[in-house]
Amino acid sequence: MSVKAGAAVKDGKPAKFGKGVTPVKALTQLATLGATGALTVVGEPGGVIFLRDGLVNGVESPAAPSVDRLLTAAEVVDERVWETIPSRPARALVEGGHVTAAEIELCAINALYDAAFFVLSTERAELRFAPDIEHWLGAEGTVTADQLCDHVTRQHRILDEVHPSDVTDTAAVRPVLRPGLDRVLLSGLQWEIVLHADGERTPQELAGLLGRSAYAVTLDVRRLAAAGLVQPPPPSTEEQPPPPSEAPPAPKASGSAKPTEAPPAPKASGSAKPVEAPATAHAVNGEDDEFLPQRVPGTFTFEDPPASTRRHLPAGVSALAVLPGAIDKPPDDTLLKRIRSALQSLR
Repeated sequence: MSVKAGAAVKDGKPAKFGKGVTPVKALTQLATLGATGALTVVGEPGGVIFLRDGLVNGVESPAAPSVDRLLTAAEVVDERVWETIPSRPARALVEGGHVTAAEIELCAINALYDAAFFVLSTERAELRFAPDIEHWLGAEGTVTADQLCDHVTRQHRILDEVHPSDVTDTAAVRPVLRPGLDRVLLSGLQWEIVLHADGERTPQELAGLLGRSAYAVTLDVRRLAAAGLVQPPPPSTEEQPPPPSEAPPAPKASGSAKPTEAPPAPKASGSAKPVEAPATAHAVNGEDDEFLPQRVPGTFTFEDPPASTRRHLPAGVSALAVLPGAIDKPPDDTLLKRIRSALQSLR
């Protein structure tokens, strides 16, 4: 059964969303109806919210790593396992001894909340609901729509309390190479962010690379920006029309001088054809009433980077301030001994 875009289901009859309904209002309406299915939020970044009897049991977004990416990045489940796993793999992972029931449920809930922040924050979204579609993982954990919406509201408030500007939320992370500070203390996640930031990856892309919470990375990028360790994105480089140049003053006409005549325009020959502007190609895609991103176990929301892309930190090194390139040098034993002595003197 296919349901048209922007419709919920109640007693088998579609109940259309009103014009301008936000993802939060659509989710609340579906939860009130006790709907089961997938609410697709088409926009930037967008995503899909899966409901079961009015409860949310899964959320996916291209801005947040999914459960399989998180488990693989944490080296809990080997990448090759996903190639042989059946559909709705949560039970198979537990029965195969790859994870415990608590681990898969906890990871699924964390991924749900992480993706929900981006899906419910999508502005000017097109909403489509397809009934009777379940989340691909098959986990049992659920949360209410009110719990999810309240959590997203708190997340927005925390972001604004840390740093009121959102210019770094979706822009490429550009570390400040010379922060002008004598000492900088970073958390482990902040260190990973600075270490892997190349001026091209956004916070969400870094989260996909590292297998970390996309919201947590976005929040720490704001903290780094508030501390002056991350540069704001460069101004837009859109081409501006050149300012009109001032015309040179016309020479004064003398008695013997003749006004300068403009050269005659060339005559068009009979064989010449007017030059037409090249036609712009438009890709037109037909509407799909069942628009829903297909989730295949074993494929990640973000393209899984090669193992050599991620730089591993030396064992036993704590979260110190690291700038790009610094990790390539071995730690100074003398410096480490001084740090140890200083810490012992504080006891």
